[in-house]
Amino acid sequence: MNLKIKLSAFSVRGFLKSIVSLSLLFHCLNSPAMGQAEPSTEPGEIYGGIELTSEEARAIALRINRSEEEQGLKLVYSETSRLALRRASNGQFAPQAAQEAAQTVLKLMTRLTRQHQAPPERIFLIGGSGLGADHPEDLVDAISKTTGKTLAFLDVETEIQLSIVGTISRLGKVGATQIDNRNSSALIEINSDHTLGGYQLLTYPPSAPPRYDFVTMSIPHGTPSLANAAALRQALRRERESKPGLVNRKRIYLTGSVAWAVATLLYPEDRQTFVPLTHEEIMWFAEKVARAPQQLLNPNLSSIRDRELRQKAELELQAVKSAFTPQQLVAGAEALKAVASELEWQEKQIWFARYGYLGRLLSYVRLQAEK
Repeated sequence: MNLKIKLSAFSVRGFLKSIVSLSLLFHCLNSPAMGQAEPSTEPGEIYGGIELTSEEARAIALRINRSEEEQGLKLVYSETSRLALRRASNGQFAPQAAQEAAQTVLKLMTRLTRQHQAPPERIFLIGGSGLGADHPEDLVDAISKTTGKTLAFLDVETEIQLSIVGTISRLGKVGATQIDNRNSSALIEINSDHTLGGYQLLTYPPSAPPRYDFVTMSIPHGTPSLANAAALRQALRRERESKPGLVNRKRIYLTGSVAWAVATLLYPEDRQTFVPLTHEEIMWFAEKVARAPQQLLNPNLSSIRDRELRQKAELELQAVKSAFTPQQLVAGAEALKAVASELEWQEKQIWFARYGYLGRLLSYVRLQAEK
């Protein structure tokens, strides 16, 4: 599915209003609603979304209030379930993997309908571009037969566009001055096998209203290895030649599994929505993990006095250990180091966006709700 976000197709004022309110979800969110919850009596319509990737199924519920007195939206539920959607040697998903994915989607749909009162017609399913551009029929059929819903696939460019809109707020402040934050920021998503990124650019076409265009990049780097990190550097150099915003943007928002692991291991106690990082910390982490990965994977949490906070940190550290072998973590850190070096992050403001992994699903559901 190719869902291009074109501001020229909407009322500019209305669309900007919608993406401002969407990005506020991340600025107002201290911790996402996870797992089971009691139904709410708050006013508004509930919309749901489920996103499938090769490793996860993500679900959200949004409450959208359309009243003139109090318009807006609120994230009332989110949940992530692990998956193992890998293709067999014949290019198809193993029947068991497709069925397990379908059952996971059914479980999340049931939670959305029963616990959060999301009508089935307001629940949308999307498949990430990493599942394959061929829209695998075996996976689509398994989900359709189990849930009665159709899985809509996103292409990689649309994924990046939705992630930018859902993660980076349009407005920000430098001191007392309000700025167009998204027009001076870039999003970089670093995972074990690919690096995505891009930014939004305000343009002024002749004889037409101002509009935002998107500039995106997608670099696959296969199985994590130091050799692939070298290839990543070459690809980044080609990208930055034609996309100067990748280098000259002042603020960087990081998402992806590698960025999550690095931020968690460096600052296990930091539960902020946006965790600040520096270029020096990224370089230090890459060097340290290459020498002593086990030491980084087992940080001392005794300084965290708050028991609940320490338990959360322990759970997230265990999740990192489950997601990465030491060798994969070394390769991932090297990929992050390559991006930071080639895109010249020395003087940049860098944040790990903790809930950035929900950005494209939030954006997608919001756009469907506005139709």
